[in-house]
Amino acid sequence: MFFKYLGVYFYSKCTWGIHIAYLKQKCQQTFNFLQTITGTWWGAHPGDLIQLYKTMILSVLEYDSFCFRSAARIHILKLEKIQYRCLRIAMGCLHSTHTMSLKVLEGVPPLTLRFTELSYRFLIRCKIMNPLVIYNFENLLQLTPQSSFMSLYHEYLTHDVHLSPGISNQVCFPYFCNSSVIFDLSMRQKIHGTPDHLRSNVIPSIFSEKYGKVRSDKMFFTDGSFINGSTGFGIFNENSSASFKLRDPCSVCVAELGALYYALGIIETLPIDHYFIFLDSLSSIEAIRSMKVDKRSSYFLTRIRHLLSDLVEKLFKITLAWVPSHCSIPGNERADSLAKVGASEGTLFGRQIAYNEFFHIPRQDTLASWQRMWSEDEFGRWLHTIIPKVSTSAWFKGLNVGRDFIRVISRLMSNQYNLNAHLYRIGLAANNLCDCGDGYHDIEHIV
Repeated sequence: MFFKYLGVYFYSKCTWGIHIAYLKQKCQQTFNFLQTITGTWWGAHPGDLIQLYKTMILSVLEYDSFCFRSAARIHILKLEKIQYRCLRIAMGCLHSTHTMSLKVLEGVPPLTLRFTELSYRFLIRCKIMNPLVIYNFENLLQLTPQSSFMSLYHEYLTHDVHLSPGISNQVCFPYFCNSSVIFDLSMRQKIHGTPDHLRSNVIPSIFSEKYGKVRSDKMFFTDGSFINGSTGFGIFNENSSASFKLRDPCSVCVAELGALYYALGIIETLPIDHYFIFLDSLSSIEAIRSMKVDKRSSYFLTRIRHLLSDLVEKLFKITLAWVPSHCSIPGNERADSLAKVGASEGTLFGRQIAYNEFFHIPRQDTLASWQRMWSEDEFGRWLHTIIPKVSTSAWFKGLNVGRDFIRVISRLMSNQYNLNAHLYRIGLAANNLCDCGDGYHDIEHIV
């Protein structure tokens, strides 16, 4: 007996064959679409096809994978075959290409690891959003501690997921007056094209020319730093400087936001005037001025926006200016030094931690497991000498090249191509010799 609930087929015997068959049927139409828009020698760009696969097929396979991730291996293999066929079509590789090699070439982790990562993230989210799930797992832990379904929860317990209760992961929209809060990114244009060996000499002069008339007591420099597994931030002003450590998990971006928040708190105690805050984190500035909900640290972002609103109401004027890092701008260098001191030996700065800040843990576990599988695999060793380290980015990311080039190079990198040396290995050629009679018919011989 089975029933369908929220798009998932549950069977009374807790097997997942019916649901897996449903997923295969649901993905077939999209898979046919991928085949119609590409071929071996023509078709859409591999990067676009990979994105289509992730959007239209992988999202279907991942839906509610928390439930069926512990299904029998024979069922999971059916889903992995769907992934393999899509990746092979996207890259235009031969049928004989090793499955793991395809995943490494295209930066797509194995489905089993992806299911585990999403399930882990679900447990982290439930600790705040739905604690009843954690409560049920605790009861199951007492009843069936050795169950394969509980392996994920055992791993979850090994990590220190210390969430702060009552904190929202959504950030309020900015409601301060744009004329009173200025986002100055003009330094990007002014230093564009400056050679690396001249940056330390040229950029301080450009900075001095642009901001030389601003009183030094109105200038605040902020920075974040990550050293030896610890994160901290620093603030430098001629009248007030500070450095603090932040509790893990914490990214450098969150540390940059923490430094900005602390600087605004200092400005709030000063006389009403126009103040300049210089930071070398472009992403932090974009996060503050964005009109979209941001998934970064909601704790700092929300408080920064509230502080800016309060300062505007009190007739303060604030300029958030971007400056390049490590370019001998004195104030920025001092803030960088303070941030390093904060990361290594600073006082702990209290803050609430949102659940999405722990999502890097399952991602790191996924990459580590994938790397271990790739290093220990007996197949794909030719590609392993070229790409020894796995990545979530395709090998051609950032290259302005077409499908034909990517297809040819991918075949060469995977050592799977239409030459006798390979065709003989898979039983499609009588021998592995070149027609010229001088050597093996492989790519080195052709070149």
